[in-house]
Amino acid sequence: MSAVALTVRADEVRSSTAAMRAAVRDLAAEHTEVWTGPFPGFADALAEVARVDLCLARLVEGHADALRILDQAGAAPRPGVYGVWASRSAGTGVGARANGTGWHLDGELRFASGIDVVDRALLPGWVDADTHLLFDVAADAVRADRDSWHTSAMDASRSFTVTASMPCGADDVVGPENFYLRRPGFLVGGLGVAAVWAGGAQSVLEQVAAGLRRFTPSAHQVRRLGVAEQAVWQARTVVAATARRLPDLDGDRLARETTAARTCVVTACEQVVDEAQRIVGPGGLSGDARLARTLADLAIFVRQHHVDLAHEAAGRHALDTREPTG
Repeated sequence: MSAVALTVRADEVRSSTAAMRAAVRDLAAEHTEVWTGPFPGFADALAEVARVDLCLARLVEGHADALRILDQAGAAPRPGVYGVWASRSAGTGVGARANGTGWHLDGELRFASGIDVVDRALLPGWVDADTHLLFDVAADAVRADRDSWHTSAMDASRSFTVTASMPCGADDVVGPENFYLRRPGFLVGGLGVAAVWAGGAQSVLEQVAAGLRRFTPSAHQVRRLGVAEQAVWQARTVVAATARRLPDLDGDRLARETTAARTCVVTACEQVVDEAQRIVGPGGLSGDARLARTLADLAIFVRQHHVDLAHEAAGRHALDTREPTG
């Protein structure tokens, strides 16, 4: 059972950016021991937050990920709520140039989540194509293009394209060169995101089931609900099982198993979204604002995982693996 007690309501948290900011701050401040604690409990807590709202969970996961990164680097967090802005989508990214007193960051970065919500962000600055440093920066030091997100799905995560042009001191650098991508926790962090996806799938299931209880559902609807429940069980179970196995995994095994877990969760989420849409039909999709929002959020959120690349890598591993013969 999750150690996070949630009192916020889904409609309230999505009512305004101020409401989202207040909810994120409360969860960040009240449960630091969960966000920095053992991974099984951490993953379970993220899933519970996602049952309320996926954007809320996305921002809480970003803050928790930042705290865990800072801990791995032996650095203390500064006051406030954190995000992690590390996308290099479409060739974007922030460059880092040494100057007389430290560094100057300059460039464009997509999907900087938490604009107007978080206080600080961990941001990789690229010294060259193969070398980066991780910087702890003030979130309001970047210029955000608030017109860069053109869908209502995950809109409350405030994930905008930002432009950085700022000086940073040597004390703003977190960890050694190439720390962010090469630390073992990088792969593990992706399992935290998968826990959020799994919680979102469970939220969809619960909302659809609540709607069906208002009348006598058809046998087809009940069957499809059962398929969705099975998919949610698979998603939650694979996250929990992988989280327990983390102490025994390293190197290639860690990469393969965390990637496989994320792929399983994405597949389950896609099945839940499809079954839910078929169960409720146009009436449910157009008449239930929260369900429509959760379905749209989950559908776009899981797209950040490259399923085809994961399957290709798994296939190549299968081809390269030789079972011992007797």
